[in-house]
Amino acid sequence: MKIVAFIVTLISCCLMFYVKREWKAALLVMGTMTLTVVTIPAVPLHNANFLLLASFLLSELPYLRWHLGALRSTPLLRNVLFWACISALIAAFTTTYTSPGLFLRFELVFKYFVIAYAFLAVKDEKSLKPVLYVSMWCLIVLTLFGILNYITKSATFVNALTEGSTILWTKDTSLGDLYAQDRRFRVLSMFTSAFDYGYTCLVILLLHIYAWIRGLESKSTFLIVLVCSLFGIIFCQCRIVWVSLLLSISCFYIWNFSPSKIIVASVLILCTFIVSYTSIPIVEEKMNMLTDAFAEKSETEGSSIQLRMSQFIHVLSYTKGHELLGLGHGYWAYNLTEDLESIEGLFGIESVILQYLLERGYIGLILWALFYAIIFRYFWKNRKKVRTLTGLGASILTAYLIFSLGTGELGSVRPTLLLLGFVIKLIEQPKSKEKCLTNTTLS
Repeated sequence: MKIVAFIVTLISCCLMFYVKREWKAALLVMGTMTLTVVTIPAVPLHNANFLLLASFLLSELPYLRWHLGALRSTPLLRNVLFWACISALIAAFTTTYTSPGLFLRFELVFKYFVIAYAFLAVKDEKSLKPVLYVSMWCLIVLTLFGILNYITKSATFVNALTEGSTILWTKDTSLGDLYAQDRRFRVLSMFTSAFDYGYTCLVILLLHIYAWIRGLESKSTFLIVLVCSLFGIIFCQCRIVWVSLLLSISCFYIWNFSPSKIIVASVLILCTFIVSYTSIPIVEEKMNMLTDAFAEKSETEGSSIQLRMSQFIHVLSYTKGHELLGLGHGYWAYNLTEDLESIEGLFGIESVILQYLLERGYIGLILWALFYAIIFRYFWKNRKKVRTLTGLGASILTAYLIFSLGTGELGSVRPTLLLLGFVIKLIEQPKSKEKCLTNTTLS
Protein backbone atom coordinates (compact mmCIF):
# COMPACT_ATOMS: atom_id res chain seq x y z
CA MET A 1 0.00 0.00 0.00
CA LYS A 2 2.87 2.35 0.81
CA ILE A 3 4.53 1.68 -2.56
CA VAL A 4 1.24 2.34 -4.38
CA ALA A 5 0.87 5.67 -2.55
CA PHE A 6 4.46 6.62 -3.47
CA ILE A 7 3.87 5.75 -7.13
CA VAL A 8 0.61 7.73 -7.25
CA THR A 9 2.37 10.74 -5.72
CA LEU A 10 5.32 10.65 -8.12
CA ILE A 11 3.10 10.11 -11.18
CA SER A 12 0.89 13.02 -10.10
CA CYS A 13 3.96 15.24 -9.74
CA CYS A 14 5.13 14.29 -13.24
CA LEU A 15 1.67 14.89 -14.70
CA MET A 16 1.87 18.50 -13.49
CA PHE A 17 4.28 19.16 -16.39
CA TYR A 18 2.02 17.69 -19.08
CA VAL A 19 -1.65 18.29 -18.28
CA LYS A 20 -3.77 21.42 -18.58
CA ARG A 21 -4.10 23.78 -15.62
CA GLU A 22 -7.59 22.63 -14.69
CA TRP A 23 -6.26 19.09 -14.31
CA LYS A 24 -3.41 20.46 -12.22
CA ALA A 25 -6.06 21.96 -9.97
CA ALA A 26 -7.73 18.55 -9.79
CA LEU A 27 -4.42 16.93 -8.81
CA LEU A 28 -3.97 19.46 -6.00
CA VAL A 29 -7.45 18.63 -4.72
CA MET A 30 -6.71 14.91 -5.02
CA GLY A 31 -3.58 15.33 -2.91
CA THR A 32 -5.45 17.27 -0.26
CA MET A 33 -8.14 14.61 -0.08
CA THR A 34 -6.13 11.38 -0.20
CA LEU A 35 -2.38 11.95 0.25
CA THR A 36 -2.13 13.92 3.50
CA VAL A 37 -0.29 11.11 5.33
CA VAL A 38 2.03 10.21 2.45
CA THR A 39 5.70 11.08 2.97
CA ILE A 40 8.58 9.97 0.75
CA PRO A 41 11.82 10.13 2.79
CA ALA A 42 14.18 9.88 -0.20
CA VAL A 43 12.68 12.93 -1.96
CA PRO A 44 13.15 16.60 -0.96
CA LEU A 45 10.18 18.12 0.90
CA HIS A 46 9.01 14.53 1.65
CA ASN A 47 5.31 15.36 2.10
CA ALA A 48 3.15 14.42 -0.90
CA ASN A 49 1.15 17.65 -0.89
CA PHE A 50 4.30 19.77 -0.68
CA LEU A 51 5.71 17.82 -3.63
CA LEU A 52 2.54 18.42 -5.64
CA LEU A 53 2.57 22.14 -4.89
CA ALA A 54 6.27 22.38 -5.76
CA SER A 55 5.65 20.52 -9.04
CA PHE A 56 2.79 22.88 -9.85
CA LEU A 57 5.02 25.91 -9.25
CA LEU A 58 7.88 24.51 -11.35
CA SER A 59 5.51 23.64 -14.19
CA GLU A 60 4.19 27.22 -14.21
CA LEU A 61 7.58 28.98 -14.14
CA PRO A 62 7.51 29.72 -17.91
CA TYR A 63 4.30 31.71 -17.31
CA LEU A 64 5.53 33.48 -14.18
CA ARG A 65 5.32 36.97 -15.67
CA TRP A 66 1.73 36.41 -16.81
CA HIS A 67 0.75 34.97 -13.42
CA LEU A 68 2.23 37.91 -11.53
CA GLY A 69 0.28 40.27 -13.77
CA ALA A 70 -2.93 38.36 -13.09
CA LEU A 71 -2.35 38.55 -9.33
CA ARG A 72 -1.47 42.25 -9.45
CA SER A 73 -4.70 42.98 -11.31
CA THR A 74 -6.76 41.28 -8.59
CA PRO A 75 -7.01 43.68 -5.61
CA LEU A 76 -8.47 41.05 -3.28
CA LEU A 77 -5.54 38.67 -3.66
CA ARG A 78 -3.06 41.53 -3.38
CA ASN A 79 -4.60 42.55 -0.07
CA VAL A 80 -4.97 39.15 1.57
CA LEU A 81 -1.53 37.94 0.48
CA PHE A 82 0.02 41.17 1.75
CA TRP A 83 -1.46 40.66 5.22
CA ALA A 84 -0.55 36.97 5.15
CA CYS A 85 3.06 37.95 4.43
CA ILE A 86 3.07 40.54 7.22
CA SER A 87 1.69 37.99 9.69
CA ALA A 88 4.18 35.32 8.61
CA LEU A 89 7.16 37.70 8.77
CA ILE A 90 6.26 38.85 12.28
CA ALA A 91 5.85 35.25 13.43
CA ALA A 92 9.04 34.09 11.70
CA PHE A 93 11.27 36.65 13.39
CA THR A 94 9.71 36.45 16.84
CA THR A 95 10.10 32.72 17.40
CA THR A 96 13.07 30.68 18.56
CA TYR A 97 11.49 27.30 17.87
CA THR A 98 11.78 27.20 14.07
CA SER A 99 14.14 28.84 11.59
CA PRO A 100 12.66 31.89 9.79
CA GLY A 101 13.35 30.48 6.33
CA LEU A 102 11.76 27.12 7.05
CA PHE A 103 8.74 28.73 8.70
CA LEU A 104 8.15 31.17 5.82
CA ARG A 105 8.39 28.38 3.28
CA PHE A 106 5.70 26.31 4.94
CA GLU A 107 3.52 29.20 6.17
CA LEU A 108 3.43 31.04 2.84
CA VAL A 109 4.53 28.88 -0.11
CA PHE A 110 2.75 25.74 1.07
CA LYS A 111 -0.11 27.29 3.01
CA TYR A 112 -1.45 30.79 2.34
CA PHE A 113 -0.20 31.08 -1.25
CA VAL A 114 -2.39 28.07 -2.09
CA ILE A 115 -5.27 30.48 -2.65
CA ALA A 116 -3.24 32.10 -5.46
CA TYR A 117 -2.31 28.75 -7.03
CA ALA A 118 -5.97 27.74 -7.13
CA PHE A 119 -6.89 31.13 -8.61
CA LEU A 120 -4.36 30.66 -11.42
CA ALA A 121 -5.23 27.02 -12.09
CA VAL A 122 -8.83 27.47 -13.24
CA LYS A 123 -10.17 29.61 -16.06
CA ASP A 124 -13.95 29.49 -15.92
CA GLU A 125 -16.84 27.45 -14.57
CA LYS A 126 -16.34 24.65 -17.08
CA SER A 127 -12.75 24.21 -15.94
CA LEU A 128 -14.12 23.04 -12.59
CA LYS A 129 -15.27 19.78 -14.19
CA PRO A 130 -11.91 17.99 -13.75
CA VAL A 131 -11.93 19.04 -10.08
CA LEU A 132 -15.48 17.72 -9.67
CA TYR A 133 -14.68 14.45 -11.44
CA VAL A 134 -11.50 13.75 -9.47
CA SER A 135 -13.00 14.80 -6.14
CA MET A 136 -15.93 12.42 -6.68
CA TRP A 137 -13.58 9.47 -7.14
CA CYS A 138 -11.50 10.61 -4.19
CA LEU A 139 -14.65 10.59 -2.04
CA ILE A 140 -15.39 7.04 -3.17
CA VAL A 141 -11.87 5.94 -2.22
CA LEU A 142 -12.13 7.75 1.12
CA THR A 143 -15.45 6.04 1.80
CA LEU A 144 -14.10 2.57 0.99
CA PHE A 145 -11.19 3.08 3.38
CA GLY A 146 -13.62 4.61 5.87
CA ILE A 147 -15.88 1.56 5.78
CA LEU A 148 -12.84 -0.70 6.23
CA ASN A 149 -11.74 1.50 9.14
CA TYR A 150 -15.20 1.26 10.71
CA ILE A 151 -15.36 -2.53 10.38
CA THR A 152 -11.82 -3.29 11.60
CA LYS A 153 -11.61 -0.37 14.06
CA SER A 154 -8.19 0.40 12.56
CA ALA A 155 -7.20 2.84 9.79
CA THR A 156 -5.31 0.43 7.52
CA PHE A 157 -4.06 3.10 5.12
CA VAL A 158 -2.84 5.39 7.91
CA ASN A 159 -1.02 2.56 9.70
CA ALA A 160 0.63 1.42 6.47
CA LEU A 161 1.87 4.92 5.62
CA THR A 162 2.96 5.83 9.17
CA GLU A 163 4.50 2.50 10.12
CA GLY A 164 6.67 2.87 13.21
CA SER A 165 4.99 6.10 14.33
CA THR A 166 2.99 6.08 17.55
CA ILE A 167 0.80 8.48 19.49
CA LEU A 168 2.97 10.70 21.68
CA TRP A 169 1.04 10.28 24.92
CA THR A 170 0.65 6.48 24.74
CA LYS A 171 3.86 5.46 22.95
CA ASP A 172 2.48 2.03 22.01
CA THR A 173 -0.58 2.98 19.92
CA SER A 174 -0.29 3.36 16.14
CA LEU A 175 -1.64 6.53 14.56
CA GLY A 176 -4.32 4.59 12.72
CA ASP A 177 -5.59 3.09 15.98
CA LEU A 178 -6.01 6.46 17.69
CA TYR A 179 -9.72 6.07 18.45
CA ALA A 180 -9.91 2.26 18.57
CA GLN A 181 -10.41 2.13 22.34
CA ASP A 182 -12.44 5.34 22.70
CA ARG A 183 -16.03 5.28 23.93
CA ARG A 184 -16.92 7.27 20.82
CA PHE A 185 -15.14 5.57 17.91
CA ARG A 186 -14.13 7.92 15.09
CA VAL A 187 -13.37 6.94 11.50
CA LEU A 188 -10.05 8.26 10.12
CA SER A 189 -10.20 6.81 6.60
CA MET A 190 -6.98 8.21 4.99
CA PHE A 191 -6.30 10.99 7.52
CA THR A 192 -4.48 11.06 10.84
CA SER A 193 -7.30 13.18 12.24
CA ALA A 194 -11.01 12.32 12.13
CA PHE A 195 -11.71 16.07 12.27
CA ASP A 196 -9.80 16.59 9.01
CA TYR A 197 -11.67 13.71 7.36
CA GLY A 198 -15.06 15.11 8.28
CA TYR A 199 -14.14 18.68 7.37
CA THR A 200 -12.73 17.71 3.96
CA CYS A 201 -15.93 15.80 3.14
CA LEU A 202 -17.94 18.85 4.19
CA VAL A 203 -16.24 21.46 1.99
CA ILE A 204 -16.13 19.12 -1.01
CA LEU A 205 -19.86 18.52 -0.54
CA LEU A 206 -20.44 22.29 -0.61
CA LEU A 207 -18.55 22.51 -3.91
CA HIS A 208 -20.68 19.73 -5.42
CA ILE A 209 -23.92 21.32 -4.20
CA TYR A 210 -22.95 24.41 -6.19
CA ALA A 211 -22.02 22.26 -9.21
CA TRP A 212 -25.36 20.42 -9.09
CA ILE A 213 -27.33 23.68 -8.86
CA ARG A 214 -25.38 25.06 -11.82
CA GLY A 215 -25.85 21.90 -13.89
CA LEU A 216 -22.15 21.03 -13.96
CA GLU A 217 -22.80 17.42 -12.90
CA SER A 218 -25.63 14.91 -13.12
CA LYS A 219 -28.05 13.99 -10.37
CA SER A 220 -26.58 10.49 -10.06
CA THR A 221 -23.08 11.88 -9.62
CA PHE A 222 -24.30 14.29 -6.98
CA LEU A 223 -26.07 11.48 -5.09
CA ILE A 224 -22.82 9.49 -5.00
CA VAL A 225 -21.00 12.54 -3.66
CA LEU A 226 -23.76 13.18 -1.13
CA VAL A 227 -23.70 9.63 0.25
CA CYS A 228 -19.90 9.49 0.46
CA SER A 229 -19.63 12.94 2.02
CA LEU A 230 -22.32 12.25 4.61
CA PHE A 231 -20.60 8.99 5.54
CA GLY A 232 -17.43 10.92 6.36
CA ILE A 233 -19.27 13.75 8.11
CA ILE A 234 -21.34 11.39 10.26
CA PHE A 235 -18.81 8.69 11.09
CA CYS A 236 -15.96 11.07 11.87
CA GLN A 237 -18.06 11.52 15.04
CA CYS A 238 -16.95 15.14 15.45
CA ARG A 239 -19.64 17.47 16.76
CA ILE A 240 -17.87 20.58 15.50
CA VAL A 241 -18.02 19.16 11.95
CA TRP A 242 -21.76 18.61 12.35
CA VAL A 243 -22.19 22.18 13.59
CA SER A 244 -20.10 23.45 10.66
CA LEU A 245 -22.33 21.51 8.27
CA LEU A 246 -25.51 22.99 9.73
CA LEU A 247 -24.25 26.58 9.72
CA SER A 248 -22.57 26.45 6.31
CA ILE A 249 -25.67 24.96 4.65
CA SER A 250 -27.81 27.58 6.42
CA CYS A 251 -25.49 30.31 5.15
CA PHE A 252 -25.69 28.97 1.59
CA TYR A 253 -29.50 28.77 1.77
CA ILE A 254 -30.00 32.26 3.17
CA TRP A 255 -27.46 33.74 0.76
CA ASN A 256 -29.04 32.20 -2.34
CA PHE A 257 -32.76 31.83 -1.78
CA SER A 258 -33.71 34.99 0.16
CA PRO A 259 -36.24 33.42 2.56
CA SER A 260 -38.70 35.51 4.51
CA LYS A 261 -37.56 37.67 7.40
CA ILE A 262 -39.09 35.25 9.90
CA ILE A 263 -37.10 32.31 8.54
CA VAL A 264 -33.94 34.39 8.40
CA ALA A 265 -34.42 35.54 11.97
CA SER A 266 -35.09 31.98 13.13
CA VAL A 267 -32.00 30.61 11.44
CA LEU A 268 -29.84 33.45 12.74
CA ILE A 269 -31.09 32.91 16.29
CA LEU A 270 -30.47 29.16 16.01
CA CYS A 271 -27.00 29.73 14.54
CA THR A 272 -26.14 32.25 17.25
CA PHE A 273 -27.24 29.80 19.92
CA ILE A 274 -25.21 26.94 18.42
CA VAL A 275 -22.07 29.06 18.06
CA SER A 276 -22.49 30.40 21.59
CA TYR A 277 -23.07 26.92 23.00
CA THR A 278 -19.99 25.43 21.29
CA SER A 279 -17.58 28.32 21.82
CA ILE A 280 -18.62 30.29 24.94
CA PRO A 281 -18.11 28.26 28.11
CA ILE A 282 -20.64 30.15 30.25
CA VAL A 283 -23.45 29.53 27.71
CA GLU A 284 -22.58 25.85 27.49
CA GLU A 285 -22.40 25.63 31.27
CA LYS A 286 -25.85 27.16 31.80
CA MET A 287 -27.41 25.03 29.07
CA ASN A 288 -25.88 21.86 30.48
CA MET A 289 -27.05 22.78 33.96
CA LEU A 290 -30.58 23.08 32.59
CA THR A 291 -30.51 19.76 30.72
CA ASP A 292 -28.80 18.00 33.62
CA ALA A 293 -31.94 18.56 35.68
CA PHE A 294 -33.56 15.89 33.50
CA ALA A 295 -30.63 13.47 33.50
CA GLU A 296 -29.96 10.73 36.02
CA LYS A 297 -26.20 11.14 35.75
CA SER A 298 -24.55 14.37 34.73
CA GLU A 299 -21.54 14.21 32.43
CA THR A 300 -20.96 17.95 32.46
CA GLU A 301 -18.38 18.03 35.24
CA GLY A 302 -14.85 17.42 34.05
CA SER A 303 -15.80 17.67 30.37
CA SER A 304 -15.30 20.38 27.78
CA ILE A 305 -16.38 23.31 29.96
CA GLN A 306 -13.66 22.78 32.51
CA LEU A 307 -11.15 21.90 29.81
CA ARG A 308 -11.78 25.07 27.80
CA MET A 309 -11.85 27.31 30.82
CA SER A 310 -8.64 25.72 32.08
CA GLN A 311 -6.96 26.17 28.70
CA PHE A 312 -8.03 29.81 28.49
CA ILE A 313 -6.78 30.55 32.01
CA HIS A 314 -3.49 28.80 31.29
CA VAL A 315 -3.04 30.72 28.03
CA LEU A 316 -3.52 34.02 29.88
CA SER A 317 -1.07 32.86 32.54
CA TYR A 318 1.59 31.62 30.12
CA THR A 319 1.46 34.71 27.89
CA LYS A 320 1.61 37.26 30.70
CA GLY A 321 4.07 39.90 29.52
CA HIS A 322 3.95 38.53 25.95
CA GLU A 323 0.37 39.41 25.08
CA LEU A 324 1.10 41.24 21.82
CA LEU A 325 3.31 38.67 20.06
CA GLY A 326 2.76 35.52 22.11
CA LEU A 327 5.42 32.98 23.02
CA GLY A 328 6.51 32.22 19.47
CA HIS A 329 5.29 29.88 16.77
CA GLY A 330 6.07 26.26 17.63
CA TYR A 331 6.08 26.84 21.39
CA TRP A 332 3.41 24.26 22.13
CA ALA A 333 4.76 21.59 19.74
CA TYR A 334 8.31 22.03 21.06
CA ASN A 335 7.33 21.67 24.69
CA LEU A 336 5.00 18.79 23.85
CA THR A 337 8.05 16.72 22.93
CA GLU A 338 10.73 18.30 25.12
CA ASP A 339 8.98 19.31 28.35
CA LEU A 340 5.47 17.89 28.47
CA GLU A 341 4.91 18.70 32.14
CA SER A 342 5.45 22.42 31.55
CA ILE A 343 2.39 22.63 29.27
CA GLU A 344 0.15 20.18 31.08
CA GLY A 345 -2.63 22.76 31.33
CA LEU A 346 -2.45 23.39 27.57
CA PHE A 347 -2.64 19.75 26.54
CA GLY A 348 -5.01 19.33 23.60
CA ILE A 349 -5.49 23.10 23.35
CA GLU A 350 -8.61 23.83 21.30
CA SER A 351 -9.72 26.80 19.19
CA VAL A 352 -7.64 28.80 16.76
CA ILE A 353 -8.15 31.82 19.04
CA LEU A 354 -6.35 30.17 21.97
CA GLN A 355 -3.62 28.83 19.70
CA TYR A 356 -2.92 32.24 18.18
CA LEU A 357 -3.06 34.01 21.55
CA LEU A 358 -0.54 31.52 22.92
CA GLU A 359 1.99 31.56 20.10
CA ARG A 360 1.38 34.74 18.08
CA GLY A 361 -0.41 37.05 20.49
CA TYR A 362 -3.09 39.63 19.84
CA ILE A 363 -1.29 40.93 16.75
CA GLY A 364 -1.19 37.49 15.14
CA LEU A 365 -4.84 36.85 15.99
CA ILE A 366 -5.94 40.20 14.53
CA LEU A 367 -4.01 39.56 11.30
CA TRP A 368 -5.53 36.08 11.03
CA ALA A 369 -9.03 37.53 11.45
CA LEU A 370 -8.26 40.33 8.97
CA PHE A 371 -7.24 37.82 6.27
CA TYR A 372 -10.61 36.07 6.34
CA ALA A 373 -12.64 39.22 7.00
CA ILE A 374 -11.33 40.75 3.76
CA ILE A 375 -12.40 37.64 1.83
CA PHE A 376 -15.86 37.61 3.42
CA ARG A 377 -16.33 41.32 2.65
CA TYR A 378 -15.40 40.59 -0.97
CA PHE A 379 -18.11 37.93 -1.22
CA TRP A 380 -20.62 40.29 0.39
CA LYS A 381 -19.81 43.10 -2.06
CA ASN A 382 -20.26 40.80 -5.09
CA ARG A 383 -23.33 38.91 -3.84
CA LYS A 384 -25.81 40.71 -6.12
CA LYS A 385 -23.75 40.04 -9.26
CA VAL A 386 -23.06 36.33 -8.66
CA ARG A 387 -25.26 35.24 -5.78
CA THR A 388 -24.82 31.46 -6.02
CA LEU A 389 -21.05 31.67 -6.45
CA THR A 390 -20.51 34.12 -3.61
CA GLY A 391 -22.88 31.98 -1.54
CA LEU A 392 -20.56 29.03 -2.10
CA GLY A 393 -17.58 31.10 -1.00
CA ALA A 394 -19.38 32.40 2.08
CA SER A 395 -20.53 28.91 3.09
CA ILE A 396 -17.01 27.46 2.74
CA LEU A 397 -15.68 30.35 4.81
CA THR A 398 -18.40 29.77 7.41
CA ALA A 399 -17.51 26.07 7.64
CA TYR A 400 -13.83 26.91 8.12
CA LEU A 401 -14.42 29.58 10.76
CA ILE A 402 -16.75 27.42 12.86
CA PHE A 403 -14.40 24.45 12.56
CA SER A 404 -11.25 26.40 13.47
CA LEU A 405 -12.93 28.28 16.30
CA GLY A 406 -14.18 25.01 17.74
CA THR A 407 -11.17 22.75 17.40
CA GLY A 408 -8.29 24.68 15.83
CA GLU A 409 -7.17 24.78 12.19
CA LEU A 410 -5.64 21.27 12.04
CA GLY A 411 -5.54 20.41 8.32
CA SER A 412 -8.41 22.66 7.24
CA VAL A 413 -6.49 25.57 5.71
CA ARG A 414 -5.30 23.96 2.48
CA PRO A 415 -8.67 22.58 1.27
CA THR A 416 -10.36 25.83 2.32
CA LEU A 417 -7.97 28.08 0.41
CA LEU A 418 -7.98 25.81 -2.64
CA LEU A 419 -11.74 26.07 -2.96
CA LEU A 420 -11.81 29.78 -2.13
CA GLY A 421 -9.20 30.36 -4.85
CA PHE A 422 -11.46 28.63 -7.38
CA VAL A 423 -14.45 30.70 -6.28
CA ILE A 424 -12.56 34.00 -6.46
CA LYS A 425 -11.33 33.21 -9.99
CA LEU A 426 -14.86 32.48 -11.20
CA ILE A 427 -16.06 35.77 -9.71
CA GLU A 428 -13.19 37.72 -11.29
CA GLN A 429 -13.37 36.02 -14.68
CA PRO A 430 -16.21 38.18 -16.11
CA LYS A 431 -14.35 41.29 -14.91
CA SER A 432 -11.20 40.28 -16.78
CA LYS A 433 -13.28 39.72 -19.92
CA GLU A 434 -14.72 43.22 -19.61
CA LYS A 435 -11.21 44.66 -19.27
CA CYS A 436 -10.08 42.82 -22.41
CA LEU A 437 -13.09 44.09 -24.37
CA THR A 438 -12.47 47.65 -23.15
CA ASN A 439 -8.80 47.51 -24.12
CA THR A 440 -9.69 46.09 -27.55
CA THR A 441 -12.25 48.85 -28.14
CA LEU A 442 -9.83 51.60 -27.10
CA SER A 443 -7.08 50.26 -29.31
